[in-house]
Amino acid sequence: MNLVTFLIPVYNEVRTVEYAIKEVVNLNYTNKQIIIIDNNSDDGSKEIIKKFKDLNDVTIILKDKNLGFGDSIKKGIELSKGEFIYIQYADLEYHIKGFSLMFNKILETKADTVFGERYKKQNIKEILISIKNRPAFLGTLVTTKLINIFYKKNFNDIIGAKLYKTNKIREININSNGQGFDFEFISKICKKKYHIETIMIPYKPRARSSEKKIKFYHMFNALYEILKVKLFYKV
Repeated sequence: MNLVTFLIPVYNEVRTVEYAIKEVVNLNYTNKQIIIIDNNSDDGSKEIIKKFKDLNDVTIILKDKNLGFGDSIKKGIELSKGEFIYIQYADLEYHIKGFSLMFNKILETKADTVFGERYKKQNIKEILISIKNRPAFLGTLVTTKLINIFYKKNFNDIIGAKLYKTNKIREININSNGQGFDFEFISKICKKKYHIETIMIPYKPRARSSEKKIKFYHMFNALYEILKVKLFYKV
C-alpha cells in the first residue's frame, strides 16, 4: 500500500478545521502521513489543531506569521514522506471521497498529477448563471481557459483538488508564496509536459462566500503567474 501524505493547510477555519482533520484521521486508508500547517490563524483554529498533536504520524506546524498559502504547501512538500501528496483543504468544500477517486485515477493512469474538477463543461447560459451565483467563478473560467490555450489542454477547472506524485513535484521550483502558487505550479507542470489527468469530484461550495480566502482580485495574481511562466520560464 502506497504511503500518502495528506497535507492540510489552515488559515482561520475554526468552524470546519476539526472536521477536515478528522476526515483524514478516520479515512479507511492506513498507510498515511498527516501534515497540518497553520498560517498563524487568530480565530481559534490553532487551539483545535493542538487536539491532534499526540496522534501517530501527525506533524503539526503552527506558524507565528502568515507567510502565505504557497509557503505552507512548499513546507509540506519538503516534509512529505509519502509517494503521493493530497491537499486536504480545511474548509470542507471538497469531500474526502474525492481523494479515493483521484487516488484510483493516479494509480490506474500512472499520472504525475490528478486534478479533481468541480465543474463539467458548460454552455454559455450555464456559464452566465454560474458567474451570477458565484462571481469568483469568473476567475476559474479565465485562468482555466488561458491554461488550455497556452498548453493545448482541455481542463474544465484548474482550481479544484490536487493529488501529486511527490518525486515529480519536487522537480519544480516555485517562487510564489501567496495565492499565485497554484497558478505558477500548474503552468510549470504543463510547460514541462507532465502527465496530468482529471476527474470529477464531490464539491460543495461554502454557504458563506464571504469566508472564502480566494477573492476576486486574486485573479490578477493568477494571471501574472500564468503569463510569467509562459513568457519567461525555460524548461
